[in-house]
Amino acid sequence: MHAHLLALVGADFAGALAHLQRWQRALARHIEIEETRLLPALPAGARWGERLYRVEHERIRLLADEYLQRMRAAAARAPRSVRARRSLVLALLDAAHALRHLLEHHHEREEMALAQELPAALLQSAWGRARGQAALPAPHAGGTGAGPTAAALESG
Repeated sequence: MHAHLLALVGADFAGALAHLQRWQRALARHIEIEETRLLPALPAGARWGERLYRVEHERIRLLADEYLQRMRAAAARAPRSVRARRSLVLALLDAAHALRHLLEHHHEREEMALAQELPAALLQSAWGRARGQAALPAPHAGGTGAGPTAAALESG
């Protein structure tokens, strides 16, 4: 997301779109791993149940898809005037903020609970294989091993 935002701030709408699409593929893979490998293994007494994570994932997908559509429209017909380009950049940054806010809270929940409630071997297996196959960003230094954290997804 960081690379996307840098391109966006520079009003490079095509570059921002390319970075956003790459980031969204990594996000989709992250969610897929959680929903197929990790959430089914949550213990019965988990702090937050599988349903909460799935509802949040759906909300994240929805916001990410809506934002992607806005970015596609901007890349397809970027304004010519400097003022109009700046206004569009600002509107897109505002839209990105809502998505980033939701992601931050979701990843905090994952770090606080999901990563603590699942066996370390399962986490290492899920995220290790994901990095090898899908080239997901590695967890940030000091991460719990819950997979690509908010900081890691931000850097992509």
